[in-house]
Parts: sequence; structure tokens; C-alpha cells
Amino acid sequence: MSETAAQRLLAKDPRTATAAAGETISLSDDFAKVLLQELGRSEVVRAIYHNGWGYAVLTEKGLILLRNLVAPKATRVPGPLLVLRRGYGLLKSTEILIGGKPHKLHGSKLDPEGELLEGAGEVLPPYSPLRPGQGTRLLTWVRRHHLLMSTAVVAMALSGMAGGPSDDSSTRASGGASNGKEAVAQSRADAQREVVVSDFQGAALPAAVAEAGRDPWLKVAAADASSAFRSVETTDTGWRVCFQTPSRDETVRPSGGVLTLYAVPEQEECPTRLYGQRQVVMPDLVGKRFDDATRALNDLGLDRVVRLHAHTGKRLDDGQMDPDGWQVCRQQPDAGVKVSINTQVELWLIGAGEACAEPSPTSTPKPEPEPEPKPKPEPKPKPDPQPSYGSTGGSAGSSTGSSTGGSTGRGSASGGGSSGSGNGGSTGGGAGVQFGQFCSPVGATVTTADGRPAKCFMGKDGRARWGYNSG
Repeated sequence: MSETAAQRLLAKDPRTATAAAGETISLSDDFAKVLLQELGRSEVVRAIYHNGWGYAVLTEKGLILLRNLVAPKATRVPGPLLVLRRGYGLLKSTEILIGGKPHKLHGSKLDPEGELLEGAGEVLPPYSPLRPGQGTRLLTWVRRHHLLMSTAVVAMALSGMAGGPSDDSSTRASGGASNGKEAVAQSRADAQREVVVSDFQGAALPAAVAEAGRDPWLKVAAADASSAFRSVETTDTGWRVCFQTPSRDETVRPSGGVLTLYAVPEQEECPTRLYGQRQVVMPDLVGKRFDDATRALNDLGLDRVVRLHAHTGKRLDDGQMDPDGWQVCRQQPDAGVKVSINTQVELWLIGAGEACAEPSPTSTPKPEPEPEPKPKPEPKPKPDPQPSYGSTGGSAGSSTGSSTGGSTGRGSASGGGSSGSGNGGSTGGGAGVQFGQFCSPVGATVTTADGRPAKCFMGKDGRARWGYNSG
């Protein structure tokens, strides 16, 4: 069956989520919207009932009637509720007196017997004048039995005219009637007696029930204080009272009311509010076997457990191994923390006989890198030897010139002069000159020993050397 829009609306609201999950009664969209508008900011719905053509919603603050199918509206019922009859008939209806008229509420899965309704109010005693028809029943009987009534009236008149009985039996009868009247008067006095409600919070459930028995309560009931709605009896041991209705220090008439004690098991924490989520204290599981830790968590209702490897942190999937004998190394949440039963518990496990701390791996030291050799400095180039200029070339030139001049006469002399003036004054042969040697001045020309012309050129490094004279 698909979920309706109203069910989704109620399931999303924290005030109605518990009732929406536990009840099978489905409200219409209009009724759901009207209910959410009527509820207080922190008012939580405890149960939902059928009420004729409408519905009734029980909250922590009282009863809300949802009526009028055409134009739905919500009506608050002033408390305390007046319970006429609880859990009767095929529908296990609970009859509530509202505005002098009885209303039959039924169909709640969270309160099938009407215990929550009874705990939110008081059961009217049979003789209560508030019960409908209480004043008209006698008149109806008189109308139907007028002959018997007339006879009774005549008998009472005759007994009043006659003298009172003088024997002992009549005296004893008179005394018995007197005692009966006193008993009735005492019963009525107890019914009208008011008491201040004691504080039972924190007490063990059986002890609280015994203490409540000192007052003439019509009934003392017990219920689960959490959203688990577990069955609780007033004689159950191991339960502790968290809340109560009526509240402490209230002035009530216990003979016409019900005291309800809301409790949880002693190993649990009281919820923050009535019918809130169950709260438990996280136990200390470190050092225990996994199977023992699982049993301790299950006893508290914590069944969402994730298993992790203590060294790798990876999940231990089901079916791969049996970790029952493994040891718990770490846990989350920590011990002593209050958690709800929906909390996920993470346990880090290690195999039996292994240490929780992961051993440090043996490391192989890396060899130190050899230092790189420093580059050797390049040797500086040795300078070429400077050639010596002067006597050789000059003497050769002079010798040549003089020799030539002496042998050739004037013609040779003029030829020598012409050569000297055309080559910057340097003439003659160069017996010791070689190409590449330093020379001076630039532009001078000579003839090498093998007869080739040479000229003094300026090099790129700024130094003059002899080179071949191609000109």
C-alpha cells in the first residue's frame, strides 16, 4: 500500500513522526494540516483514535478532536479527561465524557486498551453525579414501578407512626444500620479527600507503587517512558520511574483518578521527554572479545555495529572471517557517552594474540650519495712568445739594400727606393720571418726565407701577426 501525502507529512514532523510510524489510522490531508497547525512547538502526539466520523489525537498536553469532514477543524478538550469506561466491546473502545456527552474512542495501535487515555485523566466512580443519566435513573424506575413505590411509601408511613422497637434485636438492627451509614459516610469522605501527589521520579518502580498505595488511588498503572512502548507491570523489578501523571505537588482526589508511572529499565537513561528515544550509556568494550562486546550491545538495544581492522581500518565484511574471538582495540562512541539506540557503533578489532598497535616496519638505510667531484680548473693558455724585431730584419734589409745598390748601381737604388716608399718603408727579405709570428708595425711587408710575400695583419685578439700577402 502506497504512502499517502498526509502520512508523509506527519512522518517528516518530529511532533507526529512516532505516531505516524506506529498507528494504522490514516488521516486525510486536510485533517493532517489542521493537526499540525494546532500542535504546539514541542507538543508530541502519543496516539490517534477513531471518534465517530472524526478523529481524536492524544498529546502530552491533552486531547484534540478533529471534526467536520467538509471544513476540518481542531478542538481542544480541557483536562483532566473524564473516563467513563475503558477497553470494552469488540472494538475495545474507551468512553470519554466530553461536554456532558460520551465519546467512544477506538482503533489506536499505540493505545489499544485506552491506558494512555486513562493515564491522562481520571475514571469517574459509579456514583459520580457527572455520569450522564445519574439523576434521571431514579425517576425512570419510579415511573415504571409506581405500584411498588406507593406500597413502600405507605409502609414507611406506618412504621413512623408506630413506636420504635423495644427489644434487643431491634436495637442491634438499629446499631447495624448506624454502622452501615458510618461506612458509607467514610467512603464518601475518602472520595472527597484531596492529597498532594508525591514525587516518584528516580525511584524503583515497585517501591514507587508501594508508596503510592498509601493514598486511595482508584488505580496505579505503569507504562514505558520511551518510544519503545514496551509492556510494563507495576510488579516488574529492574525498572526506574522517569515521569508520572499526575505530576508531583499537584492537588488531586486520588479516589477518582489513576496514577501512571512511566519507567525505563535501570540500565537505560530516562529519555529527555515522555515517549522520547531510548537513551543508553555506552559501555567500555576495549579489551573484550568481540562476541562478548556484541552481547553487551544487544542487551542495550544497540544492534548497528560496524567491524573494522585495527591496523588497516578496513571493514571486516561478513562471511570473510569469524571475528568472535578477536579483541576490541578501540570503540566509537567512547565509553560513558549517552547515546540513542539508533546510534551506529564502530569497533576496531585485532586477531587473537596480536597486538593492537601495528608494529613498525624494519627500514633499510639508504646509502649516502657520493659527492660529485669538483670540476678541475681549465689551464690558462700560455702566451705565444713575442718575436724579436730589429737587427735581423733590418740588417737583412740593409744588407740587401746595400748589396743590391752596390751591384746594380743607380737603377737598383731607385728601384729600392721605390719599393721602400710603396710599402711603408719596410723592404728587403725576411729570412727569419714565419707566418703567424707577431709583427710590427701593421702593414709592413717582407719576403719569407722561402720567397713568399708576407704582410703584418692585425688579429682579432688585438695583436699583429705575419700573414700571406696576396696583394
